[in-house]
Amino acid sequence: MTERAISQFMRKQAVAFELGVSRHTLTRMLKRDPSFPRFFEITPGITVIARADFDRWLLEKRLKSLPAPA
Repeated sequence: MTERAISQFMRKQAVAFELGVSRHTLTRMLKRDPSFPRFFEITPGITVIARADFDRWLLEKRLKSLPAPA
């Protein structure tokens, strides 16, 4: 059995899927959250985000949501 390789870059549809939101909601998130990593264009019409940047952003959000130690 071979493991499926994880892509280094993600398109908007994949990011929306990982977050469990629509692409429209993802667009609103990008406008409202300046900490969200930015997509960049690799060829005309194809924009991607680095998976490492997305994973780091998501971890930061998770850590901020945890209660502070007493």
